[in-house]
Amino acid sequence: MAAPIDESVLNALRGVTSAQTRLPKPLLIKIYVASLKQEFNQERRMLLELVGPELQTLYDDRQIELEFVDMHFGTGVLEVNQLERDPYLLHDFLNEIDICHAHTKSVFFMVLVGDGIGRLPLPTHVDDDIFAAILADPLTTPDREALLVKWYEKNSPETQRQLKQDYRLLPADAWLGESQQMQKTLEQVLQSLIQGAAASGLSADFVQRLQQLRRTQIEREVKQAMAHSSEKILAVFRERAAQCSKKDVEASERLRKIKDELTMNLSTDNHTTLVVPGNATSEAIDPDNEDHESYLSKFKNKVTDKLRLLIEAHITNDPDVIKGRKKTVQEIFHEHATHLRILREHVENDALVESRVPQQLRQNLMANFRNGSRHAPYFICGADGSGKSSIMSHLYGQVSSWFGASTRVHRMIRFAKATPRSAYNLELLRVVCQQISIIFNIPEGYLPKDASFDPLYINTWFQNLLRRIEDMGNDVMFLFIDDLHLLNPLDCDIVTALSWLPTSLPWNVQIICSSTTPVEQLKFTPMQRDRFKSGEYQFDLNLGDFATQLKIPPQCIPGEVSFVLYVEQQFDGLERHYGRQAVGSLAAYITCSEYGLTETELLELLMPTDDPESLIESKAGHFSFATFKKIHREMDTLLLLHDKIMSGKVLIQWRHNYCAAVAKRRYMDAQRTRSLHSELANLFFPQDEDESTLENESKCSETKSIISLKDREREKDSLSAASAASAGRKSSSTHHNDDTSTFYNPIAADVSYSMRHVEESWHHLMRSDDTTRFKQIAVCNFDFLLAAVQTVSISYLRCLIEHVRCYILDRDIELIYYTIRKSSDVLTRDPMQLGSQLISWLRPIAEHDDDDNSLLSMTVRSATAWCDGYAVPLLVPLTGWLPVPLPSQIRTMTVTGTGVIRAVCLAPSKQHLILATNSGDVQQWHIMSNSLEYIFKGHTAAVTCLLVAPQPEQELLLTGSEDNSVLVWHVSLRERRRHINAHTAPITGVAAGVNNTLIISSSEDATIAITDLASGKLRHRITYHRGPVSGILVAGACDVLISGSHDRTICVWNLENFTLLNTMHMTSPVLRIDISWNSVFLLALCEDNALYVRTLATGKELHTLKGHKSKIRTISIGKDSQRCVVGCEDTRALIYDMHSGKLIRSMPPNPGPVTAVHAMDNDDFLITVGGNKITFYSFRNEELYVNPYSRHPRRKRSLKRHAQAQRSPSTTLPPITCFDLSRDSQQMAIASGRSVHLMRINTPEYQCTLEGHAAGVSCLKFAPNGEFLATGSEDRFVLIWTLALGEISNTFKGHTAPVVKVVVLMDSLRVISTDRDSMLLVWMANSGNLLQTIQGPYKSLAVTNNMRFAASTNGDNTLKIWSLTQEDEKYSVSHSDEITCFEISADSAHIITGSRDMSLKVWQATGGKLSQVLVGHSDAVTCVAVSVTNKTQVLSGSKDTNLILWDLLTGEEVHTLAGHLGPVIGVKVSADGSTAVSGSDDKTLIVWETKRGLALTSLQMHVPFTHFDISLEVSRVLVQLVDSYNLPVICLHNTPAQYVKLPTYSGPSKDVEDLRPQGPKRQMKRLLKKEVSLDTYTWQKKYGHLTSSVMMAQVDERLKRRFSVSASMEEISKIAETKTGASQANLGPEQAALAQSQHFDQLEALWNKRSPPRRRHNAGLSRQTSLVEDRLESSDDDEYQDERAGMLSASYDHIHLLARLPGIRSLHDAWKTNSLRVSRTSRAKFYVSTPPHSSNHSPIQQDRQDHHRTKDRATHIDRRAITGQSADRVSPPDLVRDLLGQPGQSPESPQRISLRQLLHWPSLKSHLWRNRQRNCQSLEPQIRLHPPEQIQATPIIMVENYDVRNVRQLRTDLILHPQTSRASFGHIEVAGSGEVLAKKPSAFSRGFWQRRWRILRRKSSPRSDSTRRIPDIPKPQSSNTAPDSTANCNDCVAQ
Repeated sequence: MAAPIDESVLNALRGVTSAQTRLPKPLLIKIYVASLKQEFNQERRMLLELVGPELQTLYDDRQIELEFVDMHFGTGVLEVNQLERDPYLLHDFLNEIDICHAHTKSVFFMVLVGDGIGRLPLPTHVDDDIFAAILADPLTTPDREALLVKWYEKNSPETQRQLKQDYRLLPADAWLGESQQMQKTLEQVLQSLIQGAAASGLSADFVQRLQQLRRTQIEREVKQAMAHSSEKILAVFRERAAQCSKKDVEASERLRKIKDELTMNLSTDNHTTLVVPGNATSEAIDPDNEDHESYLSKFKNKVTDKLRLLIEAHITNDPDVIKGRKKTVQEIFHEHATHLRILREHVENDALVESRVPQQLRQNLMANFRNGSRHAPYFICGADGSGKSSIMSHLYGQVSSWFGASTRVHRMIRFAKATPRSAYNLELLRVVCQQISIIFNIPEGYLPKDASFDPLYINTWFQNLLRRIEDMGNDVMFLFIDDLHLLNPLDCDIVTALSWLPTSLPWNVQIICSSTTPVEQLKFTPMQRDRFKSGEYQFDLNLGDFATQLKIPPQCIPGEVSFVLYVEQQFDGLERHYGRQAVGSLAAYITCSEYGLTETELLELLMPTDDPESLIESKAGHFSFATFKKIHREMDTLLLLHDKIMSGKVLIQWRHNYCAAVAKRRYMDAQRTRSLHSELANLFFPQDEDESTLENESKCSETKSIISLKDREREKDSLSAASAASAGRKSSSTHHNDDTSTFYNPIAADVSYSMRHVEESWHHLMRSDDTTRFKQIAVCNFDFLLAAVQTVSISYLRCLIEHVRCYILDRDIELIYYTIRKSSDVLTRDPMQLGSQLISWLRPIAEHDDDDNSLLSMTVRSATAWCDGYAVPLLVPLTGWLPVPLPSQIRTMTVTGTGVIRAVCLAPSKQHLILATNSGDVQQWHIMSNSLEYIFKGHTAAVTCLLVAPQPEQELLLTGSEDNSVLVWHVSLRERRRHINAHTAPITGVAAGVNNTLIISSSEDATIAITDLASGKLRHRITYHRGPVSGILVAGACDVLISGSHDRTICVWNLENFTLLNTMHMTSPVLRIDISWNSVFLLALCEDNALYVRTLATGKELHTLKGHKSKIRTISIGKDSQRCVVGCEDTRALIYDMHSGKLIRSMPPNPGPVTAVHAMDNDDFLITVGGNKITFYSFRNEELYVNPYSRHPRRKRSLKRHAQAQRSPSTTLPPITCFDLSRDSQQMAIASGRSVHLMRINTPEYQCTLEGHAAGVSCLKFAPNGEFLATGSEDRFVLIWTLALGEISNTFKGHTAPVVKVVVLMDSLRVISTDRDSMLLVWMANSGNLLQTIQGPYKSLAVTNNMRFAASTNGDNTLKIWSLTQEDEKYSVSHSDEITCFEISADSAHIITGSRDMSLKVWQATGGKLSQVLVGHSDAVTCVAVSVTNKTQVLSGSKDTNLILWDLLTGEEVHTLAGHLGPVIGVKVSADGSTAVSGSDDKTLIVWETKRGLALTSLQMHVPFTHFDISLEVSRVLVQLVDSYNLPVICLHNTPAQYVKLPTYSGPSKDVEDLRPQGPKRQMKRLLKKEVSLDTYTWQKKYGHLTSSVMMAQVDERLKRRFSVSASMEEISKIAETKTGASQANLGPEQAALAQSQHFDQLEALWNKRSPPRRRHNAGLSRQTSLVEDRLESSDDDEYQDERAGMLSASYDHIHLLARLPGIRSLHDAWKTNSLRVSRTSRAKFYVSTPPHSSNHSPIQQDRQDHHRTKDRATHIDRRAITGQSADRVSPPDLVRDLLGQPGQSPESPQRISLRQLLHWPSLKSHLWRNRQRNCQSLEPQIRLHPPEQIQATPIIMVENYDVRNVRQLRTDLILHPQTSRASFGHIEVAGSGEVLAKKPSAFSRGFWQRRWRILRRKSSPRSDSTRRIPDIPKPQSSNTAPDSTANCNDCVAQ
């Protein structure tokens, strides 16, 4: 059941509201700054420029906007107050304080109090008695009296005099003089009246009114603010250290009263006092004064701190700021609240005076209600201003009273297009459905389990909800939809836009709609239209019966005016007051906005900020704070504008849609509209930091406003620059640790997308006609898509892209759209899959793209970067498997009135088609809206040909006609440029050549005319042809003209001198010709209906295309220069491959013959014209994918190379039949047809292909030791492949039927294989000797780990258990129905079987006894899994779509895992048992946490799959698809499972409890290299606000220390040394290894605590192999291997030797002693290794350890003489001897050291010794290819069998050697030697190895070149050591 909801929220959603109902407030902190203009000039500037931006950065992540309102800004010189220019502004100022209080979340008023209170403002209204007293006062001279009488007129109905507003018509200076004179008069007279009040006997009331009239601006502002709240006011008092002596006593007293009132009513946190040091000689604050500068700094810091503390206190518990857990409820409540506020406005206006509609509608509605009859919705129709909305709001308030007290009435209202969620049918219906679910408390979190925001699903969901309401007898549901016609009709809408509106509603559900468009014109189905036309449901306000009388606004000049005339009058009045330019700019911006603009955004556009002290005049088209507030309030009063609270913003929007229509007509044309949209787009996404750029682009001067505090982040520090999170801010600096944060999308790299971007900004980008920028920033940008899904919903994103598709045809947008559309089901349930879904669908296309920086490639990389930084488990595809999401047919247009369309071409805009018609008109159609936009009129006969000139920027269109003329047009300007009459017969072709300077035309008069475009004069005429010229073309690359004629010739002409270059003779007259894009092929259509392909250069015939069965009408060659399209009479278009000459594809039929075809640029789309139908097909050659089994699948190749290298598409590859994963989860074998492909799953990349079977491979299995692979086939053979060599080592031929299953036993010696004759054969893998033959079930086979028993079944109701040690021991176990699956426990004790009888049974492997029955599933059990380490855990899946986690001992259910929508087909459990992965017929994979039974993440595969497997720690999931040659490799990023090392051999005596996890979970690797990934800090700032609701990751202390200076390793090591070497010495090998692992983890934890490590550069999120040489091989091409230099690992078998060394106190000392650190520029790698601790070395191995090398004994060495040791005395490993420097052992000779440099210990798989048979425990030395010139004393030691998970990268460059006291950086001192030990290898040896290993030499040489010597750090040397020589560490490594 759904969680309980707050009662007030639930009531609001039901429509039960009151004045006390708390609706969400905007996320806004708007602070009104009250101060004297001149006195606090610098402080106000400080607030706007410094305090505001600093505070804004603190609240960006919470999406709170901060705004300071400074009414003095932009009001001119400091000496003149704006109120002196316009006294009426005071009312707007006080109103603004009220608005700030109503909207703000915290402080709304800030007052700066200094030395004065300012002058008296000129009163706008004066009482008659006071005015009479003023005139009678002696101080009022006749001149003054005349002036007062002139400006204050009698207000007839009232007892007041009002200031005339005619001053606006006067020159500014003239009015200012008179204003100041009246102000001075009133101030003196009023003061005089108050002082003589007692003597004159004036009443107290009169005196009080006099005092109110005397109040200054600041007094009135403080009083207004204090009336609201004292908690949200901040007062700043400024005192001076030296007080000024000249002061007005009365003014000082009034100032003291203000201060006292503030201090008494405000708490100490709400006021502060600052002292200005210095003398009082200077009144103003001077920033250049040192004392004043100090004061301003204190002011800034103090105010910032005060505001921050107050804001934090106010928003801490604010429900609008705190993200509630019920995200759905919160989203629906905020949406509903927006509409409720609009409703309140209508109710408060109370415009409805009289109407019969409510009464009639009630009568009809109640009749249906009482009868319980079904009915249709009700419609109220009328023109603009007819009162529709007023009637709707009136009905909303009345309907509750129509029903009895026992009936609960629920009301919902939507104003169409008021919000994004009410602008589209799909979104409107989704939100309504969810609101109904919340109102009636429908469970499942208000979203059904199988929910999908698909149009069909939502429509059905809505109908089902209405049926549920019908069963609720006491509930009545009302749904009001105002302006139904405004809903955007989109492609996703079923049948028609409004088809979701029910024709038959339940008796207790009422839908009432209003519309300007008549019902019969709305987009209904015919059935709906029939049902709705009844007079019972329609109320037409245009008719007399239902005419409505509305309240006339008081502003109406005549008494009776129409609404239309009223709007026009108000615009006229505004233009008179503010100027046409200012009103036009404001109106145009608001009109362009989709949902309204915030005050900050409008001021950003309308208020210049070059000089804060300049006077901003509205006559010039600009606004200051004060004038903007004035016009805003005035337009609100005039009922033109209204404020709308939506998505946490206060948006200014037209109150009526008709206002927008008027503004559009008065102030905007097409060009102006585009310009306005560009400016609005730049507001959200600035193109350039240079503010002058924007100023030049726009008509009115605009620069970056200092008001928009969100848009003013400076580039001062990198941290704040990286956190730039709001629209419009652009920082060039990025974090120092993230050098490539702008890699993905430089245009919008630093934009953190918010809801404002998702809702508003994309509209302006789309309409600014910059499609490329629009795609990069919005619709094809992953960040934008993620923001849309997270902040709104997937259905909104789908509507958004479909809205875009109404305007733009683009392949990238189509790909994104169909990806979202195909993924909408899964994204409804799990929005976090957006990144994975985009990668799944688009990665194959991005990899296929030649351009790595293409838009889709950047989208995929951005999605991968987001997945990379995501902190919780997430399934991310590493390989592609899905087809291109585009359908074959993209778009269809139907055109009328054109006749036969002979030619079609694409306009330069790429969004319009130009058609040649029979009537002689050339028509321009908009593709996506299917609308005729323009007709080019000029021809008098049918148009035969047309062409858009090659240079699109010139926008030239050439048209030829049967009227013998050629016309040249400018497309966008729609004007005719040239009229060419050069022929005497109809034109057959037109072309442009030589950079569009020549216009070439051909005609039936057998001539070709070449005309100069500039002059219009004929340059040349070609008369070579002897028949009509049927067509001409220009090869753009070489300016060559090709012409075809009825005289059976095709001629090639030079356009420079018009000479004939070549003539091709055809067999019949040429009708049409075309040439390929690369000018290689010529395609000719002749009169014999044959298609000839020739080379253009030589004319050689290549192919004759065959396959068409009717007459060909038109031909065209694709832009890939490989395919051609022909249109035929039989209504079909055919596609041929010109390389092979074969027919590839036949397109669907058209309504008529195909008369024109056209391939768009890059072959994005193919356009075919048949009859009146124009169809767009996807035409990109998608089949040419890289073979998935290529060694380099990611290597990009051009389309041409694809075509050459791969004639047949990869879809012909045989599907995968089976696959197997190696026991160490490193390698995978895939069977496809007769081949077996080996692949590394970490990278993932294919290694090799094994081919040897004569028939399809049916089964395969890796040996547990990883040395060989067994494969069984339909050819009845089982092959054993040696993996090291990739060769067949043995062939088993014992089967007489196709092999079905093969299993390799745990000893890796024996193999069991089964065949279709029911024979199970046990045989030796190395020899093929048959050991045992068993007859029994063969389809499913498994063997216990102790190799005692094998179990098999054929899928019937029995399972056979066979003994592999005793012939007569066998058991049979059974179910009552078919056995579908079985699993053997890791300890070989139990066999668990699952059956169709819905149960699982647990059998003892020894004896076959039943020990447990697991019952709980409600359908057949399909799969079962067990873990390695947890013996009691069993997980099963069933057809009932659920999984159950069982306790094996008790048989109880631990958890039921419900999440799949289809039968579960497979389940796998990690080795540690913590994580499970399940797959289902619903095509999804779900990852589960078994401890809590929770779903962690999921992935929709979109295609069915049969089987999957996982790696040990679930870092990889491998999926076998149905009938597919692809095998997806999926990464579980941030896998919670730990790696468990499985033993290679598990004998009967060894219990599974001996297995242990390999230490704590290792640090996860990244999906991307550093150069293309985001650091954690940047990721958090970019995406944190979009993912906070689903993940708990946050920026913690570890992250904050990321940017601090790292501590040294020595300091950490001192803390870490807590154990002595003695305590370690007593440990056994395994215990020591475990202790070492734990110790290193503790050390790393301490290291991270002190100094977090830099992230490693990793090529992929992959666990590297445990073999050193494998690592080296896989990283040969890795550019970032130097980051991994200096790694150390220690063998579990030999690490205890380090602990036993007397000289080393702990393992940490051993670590530190033997570590090597090199500079980052080095290309070398260092590993530490020891020889195996065994005494059975071969002599040559032992001797190689101790040889010294001399010049004359290079190959023959007396081993015993050199070593000085007998064969039976085996010395301890070299590592111990070198480290201890045992006494009595002489220093080694230079030759011995040199030999040590030549020989070193390799790992298992050597580059050089692949042809040698090798045991996995043996080690052999490897000869160095390039011995270094300078030799060091200590050899490089390598540890065998190290585990990469425990490798830690050291963080210090300091190396301390045990035998020397000197320290070095990046190299090691040679101790005990007095000379430099450097010898060059002999010429013989050098030449031999260089010839032998050319490949390796080339690989190693760049690394040695890049090494760099670092000088020593001088340290005191011991007395017995000679001066040391240093050897470069980088020189001593072989790689």
